Amino acid sequence: MHKYLRRWALALVLVLAVTGLFMAGLQRLKLDSDILSSLPQNDPILADAGYVLTNHPIYDRVAVDVSIQDGPAALLEEGAALVESRMRASGLFKEVGFQSAGRLMPSLVRHVTDSLPVLFSRTDLEEGVKPLLEPGKIKKTLAEHAASLQDLGGIGQAAWIAGDPLNLRYLVLSRMASLAPSKGGRIENGRLVSGDGRHILIVAEPASSGMDTRFARKISSLMDDIAAGLKEKYSGRGSFALTPVGAYRAALDNEDSAKNDVHKAILFSTIAIIILLLVAFPRPLLGLLALVPAFAGTMTAIFVYSLLHRSISLMAIGFGGAIVSFTVDYGLAYLLFLDRPYETRGAEASRELWSLGLLAMLTTAVSFAFLSVSGFAILMEIGQFSALGVVFTYIFVHAVFPLVFPVMPPARRAPRLPLQRFIDAIASDTGRWKLYAALAFGIVMLFFAKPDFRVDLNAMNTMSRETQRADQTVRGVWGDLLSKVYVMVEGRDGADFQRKCDDAAAMLDREKAAGRVSQYFSASTVFPGNSLSDSNAAAWRDFWTPGRIAEFKRNLDEAGRTLGFSAQAFDPFLKSLASPIAGGAPIPEEYAPLLGLKSSSRGWTQVISLAPGPSYDGADFYKRVTASGIAR
Repeated sequence: MHKYLRRWALALVLVLAVTGLFMAGLQRLKLDSDILSSLPQNDPILADAGYVLTNHPIYDRVAVDVSIQDGPAALLEEGAALVESRMRASGLFKEVGFQSAGRLMPSLVRHVTDSLPVLFSRTDLEEGVKPLLEPGKIKKTLAEHAASLQDLGGIGQAAWIAGDPLNLRYLVLSRMASLAPSKGGRIENGRLVSGDGRHILIVAEPASSGMDTRFARKISSLMDDIAAGLKEKYSGRGSFALTPVGAYRAALDNEDSAKNDVHKAILFSTIAIIILLLVAFPRPLLGLLALVPAFAGTMTAIFVYSLLHRSISLMAIGFGGAIVSFTVDYGLAYLLFLDRPYETRGAEASRELWSLGLLAMLTTAVSFAFLSVSGFAILMEIGQFSALGVVFTYIFVHAVFPLVFPVMPPARRAPRLPLQRFIDAIASDTGRWKLYAALAFGIVMLFFAKPDFRVDLNAMNTMSRETQRADQTVRGVWGDLLSKVYVMVEGRDGADFQRKCDDAAAMLDREKAAGRVSQYFSASTVFPGNSLSDSNAAAWRDFWTPGRIAEFKRNLDEAGRTLGFSAQAFDPFLKSLASPIAGGAPIPEEYAPLLGLKSSSRGWTQVISLAPGPSYDGADFYKRVTASGIAR
C-alpha cells in the first residue's frame, strides 16, 4: 500500500510540475493574432506589402461610421459629438476626430501661400497656372475675392488674397484630397460627412496597439456601450447605427477563431481517441492513460518554446490539437506492451518500445524541425513547436511511465479489436484479388484527386461575418482603401526624408506623365527639399518673364480697379514673381499627422497613396519602383 501511495504521489508531483511549466510558458509567450506575421518573409512582394501596411498611419486606427437610419439628418451631428466625447473620455485613444488637423490647417495654408514660388514644377506652371492668367479668369477670381470680403466668412482673408490673388494655393492643397479616406465626402464643422449627409466618419488613434487583444476587447466593449447609450438617449427621436472598423476587430476575430479551432481539434480528437482506447485495451481505463504523454509533451513544448521565442502565432497553437492526436501513438504503443494477459514490467515494456519508437520519433521530429528553413513564418513556428511536442512526449513515455507502472498484473480478458482481426484475415489470404482491388481503388481515386490551391489571401480570412459586414458598410460609404496603390518613403531624419520624397515625387511625376498614375500626394508637394525647391524656383523665374509679369500686372490692375481693389493690394504676390525664395523649409513635426507622415526615433516615413492611371500595370510599376531604390 505504501508503494502505491508513493507511486501516485510521484505522478501527482509530475502532473503539477508539467502544469506549472505550461502556465509559465503561457505567461512568457505573446500570442500573436496578426496574420501578416505568418506570411512568407522571403517573398519580396509580400514582405514589402506587409511592411508598407504595418507602417501606414491608418493601420492601427479605429474608424467609426455614425449613421442616422431614422430621423432628421440634423440630429446626426449631435449623435457624432456624443460618440466623440465618449471616446475621448474613455482614455483609450490619443486623438479622436480631426480637431488637431483643423487647428493646423490655417498655418499650413499660410505656409503654402508664402512658398508658392517653390511648389510648382515647369509642367504645373504650364498646365495649371498659365490658364489662370487669362484676363477673363483673373477678373472672375478677383470678383469671387470681392464677394467673399463682404461677409463674415471673409474675415482674415485679406492677407491670403494679397499674397495669392490667383488662388494658386488651392492648386497645391487640392492634391491632399488623396489623403482623405472618403469618396464624395466633405468637411463640415471639423467632421467628415458623407455625400448624402447621412453618415459621419470618426477616425481615432488608439493609445495602445490595436493588435493587443486585451486592449482591443476594451475598445470593443466601449463601442457596445456607446451604441447602447445612443439608442437610449435618442429613443423616439431617431435611430442611429454605429459601425466601428479597424485592426482591433481583426485581432479579436483571429484570436477567437484560433481558440475555437483549438477547442474543436482537441475535443473531437480526444473523443475519437477515447472511443478507440476503450475497445482496444483489456483494461479500458488503463488505455485512457495513453493521452497523458501527449498532453504532457505538448504542455512542456509550450514552456521550452517560450525560452526560444517571445511570441507564437495562434495558428501554431491551434496545431497543438494535431500534435495531441498523433503523439498519442507513443503512449498507446507503450501501454499495449504493458497491458497483456500475463504479468509485465514497465522497464521491459520501455526497452521493447525504445527500438521500435526511436526511429519513428526521430523522423517525425526532424521532419517538422526542417520546416524552420521554409521561410514561411507560420510553418517555422508549427515545425519547431511540433518537433518539441514529439520529443517531450517520447521522453515522458520512457522516463515517467516505467516509474508509475513498475509492475502490471495480468489482464483478465483479451482486447476487442475487430479491425485487427479484419486485417489479420486479409493478410492471411494469399489470393491475387488484393492486388487487383488496390489497383482498382487507386484508379477510381484518381478522378477525385483534384486539389484546390488557393493563393488568394482572402482564403485565409478569419474575420467574423459581423466584421466583414462592417467593412463592407464602411467601404460602401467611404470607399475602399485597398483600391489604391501605396508607395512608402523612408528617411533617417527630416533632411534625408525630404530628399527621398523629392526623388519619389520626380519618379511619380514621370509615371503620371505616362498615364500610369493619375493622382498622388507626397510631403514634397508642400515641403520640397533643397534640390526640388531650387528646381521649382528656377522654373518659376523662367515662367514669369518680364513681359508676362507686365501683362499680368496690367490685367490685374484693370480687373482690381473695377472691383474696388487698391493699386497696391497685390504687391506681396507681385514681389514674389521677381525674386522667388530658394531652399526648402524643414517639415515641422506637428504637421506629420496632417500630411500622413510618421515621425519617430527611427526616422520619418510617408505612405503615399496614388490612384492608378489608364496605363497602369501593377507588376511593371512594382519593378520600376523597387529598381529605383527610392521607395517600397
